[in-house]
Amino acid sequence: MEQPLDTRQLRAFISLARSGSFTQAGRELHLTQSAISHAIKALENDLGCQLFHRQGKSVHLTHHGRELLPHAESILQEMGQARAALGALDRTPRGRLSIGCTPAASQFILPTVFREFKESFPQYEIRVVPGETPQTIERLLNNEVDLAVTLRPPDAGRLECQPVLEDELEFLVSPLHPWTTKPPRVKDAAAETFIVSSRSSLNFQMIQEFFLRQGVRLNHFIELGSSEAAKELAKLGLGIAIAARWIARAEIEAGQLVPVPLPKSKLRRRWVVAWLKGRPLNLAERTFTGLCEEVGRRML
Repeated sequence: MEQPLDTRQLRAFISLARSGSFTQAGRELHLTQSAISHAIKALENDLGCQLFHRQGKSVHLTHHGRELLPHAESILQEMGQARAALGALDRTPRGRLSIGCTPAASQFILPTVFREFKESFPQYEIRVVPGETPQTIERLLNNEVDLAVTLRPPDAGRLECQPVLEDELEFLVSPLHPWTTKPPRVKDAAAETFIVSSRSSLNFQMIQEFFLRQGVRLNHFIELGSSEAAKELAKLGLGIAIAARWIARAEIEAGQLVPVPLPKSKLRRRWVVAWLKGRPLNLAERTFTGLCEEVGRRML
């Protein structure tokens, strides 16, 4: 593969070709005549041809020089356009943003974030890719999404994580469930049916590990793929949901569900906005991340 041309040498070449004078080219580029001369010699050596005829203090393009000039001008013009376009990403509210998120985040966090984000970036195209935390993190690591709104994974070594909120999981039961009047013991959970959104979620893994550490294996589940459906079944007394209060705030306030703390100890989760470590965020991404953090504070 041939080496690319040196842009500094191309600038010197274009300036000298236009002015026909080493002195004038040096003034335009704020360089000495010697620096211009060295740049031209280096470019001629690189290309293996003579670019200028030198006549006293003035110079004229050779046949090779005339052939190179439009290409050199095009190269620098395109580079200038690329630089301007990259700079405009932070100044102009346009572009694309791909967000990976869990179902709960897409339902309860992102609507408010997007409403406020669109006020500042009305021309931004937003793509949401829902999935449980393991799938979402995999998409992030594979560069399939720009940012992820998800539970903080156990191994976040390749990620930058901005905290959004920290919550606590509790039982959500029907008002008629006996646990509303008599707090459950750990072993009581083994006989209950639990309603879960997905067994492939990090949330489900955390719940299983929580009870296994206390010597109890949960045996009975209804998997629905939806937190809304899980709440509906819990309201009907067909099982117990395990979730944070903010997911069922309306139902709790209406007396349709009752939160009951988990036995013995608390099970806390950390929600984050994540992106690949070392990747700088543009203005839109920084704004989105800040809005997620603000919405998380409001939710709690």
